[in-house]
Amino acid sequence: MEIKILNLNYRLFKIRHLFCILASLLIFASYLPSKVNAQSNLTGIFKNYHAAQTTGDYEILSARNRLQFQLTSGFDRGNFFSDIDFVHRYQDGREFELSLREAYVDLFFTDADLRIGKQNILWGRANGGFVTDILTPVDLREFLTQDPEDLRFGLTSLNATYYNDAHTYQIIVSPLFQKDLIPDPSSRWFPVQTLPSPLPLRFAEYDFTPTISDFQFAFKYSNRSLSWMDLDLKLLRWKHPMPAYAINVNLINLGELPSVTLRETYQNSLMAGMSASIQAGSNWTFTFESLFVQERLFTFLPVPISLLEDALTNLPAAIQLVQQFDLRDDGYIKKKPWLNSMIGAQTEMFNTTVSAQFYLETIFNYDEDILSQQYFPYATLLATRSFSRDRLRILALSRYNFYAEDYWLQLQGVYEISDGFELSLGTNLFAGDDFTPFYGHFTFAQFRQNSFIFAQIALFF
Repeated sequence: MEIKILNLNYRLFKIRHLFCILASLLIFASYLPSKVNAQSNLTGIFKNYHAAQTTGDYEILSARNRLQFQLTSGFDRGNFFSDIDFVHRYQDGREFELSLREAYVDLFFTDADLRIGKQNILWGRANGGFVTDILTPVDLREFLTQDPEDLRFGLTSLNATYYNDAHTYQIIVSPLFQKDLIPDPSSRWFPVQTLPSPLPLRFAEYDFTPTISDFQFAFKYSNRSLSWMDLDLKLLRWKHPMPAYAINVNLINLGELPSVTLRETYQNSLMAGMSASIQAGSNWTFTFESLFVQERLFTFLPVPISLLEDALTNLPAAIQLVQQFDLRDDGYIKKKPWLNSMIGAQTEMFNTTVSAQFYLETIFNYDEDILSQQYFPYATLLATRSFSRDRLRILALSRYNFYAEDYWLQLQGVYEISDGFELSLGTNLFAGDDFTPFYGHFTFAQFRQNSFIFAQIALFF
């Protein structure tokens, strides 16, 4: 019941949020010059997508139609842009979903640009992960059954950019926190492994009551003065999109067993980041990216993992174990400095673009009772090649997590049948060994039964 109420509150919040965006832009547009409608362009994309499981019962994982409209209206010294999606997921009979992905006004000045509204802000250089590219929220409800360009749904913000020769200064101000859309706990794509607990276990979403503490800002300085290097320096006060789960144990349930609630938790923190791209010769590019978070949230446990594992199938032991959990204001969450870094290289060989990137997440002032490991390394490999005068594009992308020895592999081919008409075929494979349910990191092993093949047709008009 608690999760249903939170979901309803979130939907009402989204409706109010959407109304406020549209109303603000309409009011703002009413003050624009009369030439605002002089140059308008409406484009669209229709996509039909199907994904089928390659293991188990070979179920249909996703079947949907997506109709996307993009409207651009130019006027003196600016333009208006909106992107609206109509999505029908018909594999389970769900109704249409209408979403406003972007809606903003651009104003152009001599040495500066100003963008106001719901917009995508891309700050990263990573292929298979997010390091500094954490500003724009993403829709993960269907995980990798969606195209990368369809994952982002825009951040409501003010975006100001000032240009000074090879130097660029960008400021982002966002009044409200917009979390990523995470799958429902009952979904096969829920990122937290389901525990076979003898006690009731509930997941509660983040409380979306807006407060002044939700105010976020980000600053980026870019230097392009050297032909062989691009450099970005970043300073943020932001909520990291990866939540920690606060633990609340309810021992007093009249006539019922004790219950455990895991609640999504986020916190604003000061952050500092950098990214750079270095051109070495004509065929090699090296990439660096790093983000330091002053206070990242981590879940910890007051009991050894071995006792938790023993209690999963033993009700008396489980009841005795939860009695060791006190009522704490911190929800068994600690704040620790955290660093996420990436180093990568890209080159061309045999007419194929190959990119390899290595990542390392590090927790400073580490405590042994934290679920997450102090060091968490993983790597990605990307290869792309075009054939038939770029009408056929082949892509292979994989990620490997070293500690859990789990991986994800995507193979995809996109063929342009005619101008504005594309066919895509591919597969996403997940693999890895069994691991403890109390593993503190995301892993692809839990999705082994979700490996799938997919087909999509796309019509651009």
